[in-house]
Amino acid sequence: MLELSRTQVSLLVRAFVGGFALIAILWGCWTLPLFWNQGFDESVARGIISGRAFRPEILSPLKSDLDAIEQLPFCRASATRSAAIIRLRIAEQTLSVGRPETIDQEFDALRRALVTTLSCSPADPFSWLALFWLSNNQIGFKSENLQYLRLSYELGPSEGWIALRRNHIAFSIFEALDPALAKTAIREFIQILNTGLYVEAVEIFTGPAWRVRDQILPLLTEVPIRNREIFADALRNRGSEVIVPGVSDRRHP
Repeated sequence: MLELSRTQVSLLVRAFVGGFALIAILWGCWTLPLFWNQGFDESVARGIISGRAFRPEILSPLKSDLDAIEQLPFCRASATRSAAIIRLRIAEQTLSVGRPETIDQEFDALRRALVTTLSCSPADPFSWLALFWLSNNQIGFKSENLQYLRLSYELGPSEGWIALRRNHIAFSIFEALDPALAKTAIREFIQILNTGLYVEAVEIFTGPAWRVRDQILPLLTEVPIRNREIFADALRNRGSEVIVPGVSDRRHP
């Protein structure tokens, strides 16, 4: 049996420690720039969530960073979600300016980002909502797409920024929703108004929800009177004389 002297053991330990340190240094040299860029990308994603407008020339150069995030050999949920948020905004911008030569490319990139995000964090309600939006725009609306919207509601019923985007999308295809989802969309609008997001509620109500306002208005009695008053005033400022239950009737006897 081979026996090692104390000196040989010491040399082996030093070699092992030195090799491990070298690997750590090389790993740091490879990952530090990537994590640095991820920090910037996550900052941009937070800005998008908060409503900041980023010009295409700001977002487009980030695509190489997003590619790197999506190809990571390990799962980092915050990074992949940020990549998906930025990909969604790029796709929305490309769709809004009508660039058929690039929209398919951006849709495919968004789908890859969402698959990566959901494989890392399958309970992410934003990604399921984004997948619903993408499927409707890329291949057309199909009833089976509603499973993605339903999952978004089940997994994130009370996340404010997701609810605002989701409610707008849900009302834009309200007639295609099954009764349970239609009821959920209306309840979500009531919750948005309950939380005091008046500007956003008016945008939704006078926009995609306008054609189903008669289904929404009777349920506003569940909203605190002060919220209804502010909502009614905001509607009047928009030129809408809709009668909000318990408010307009009292102010205009």
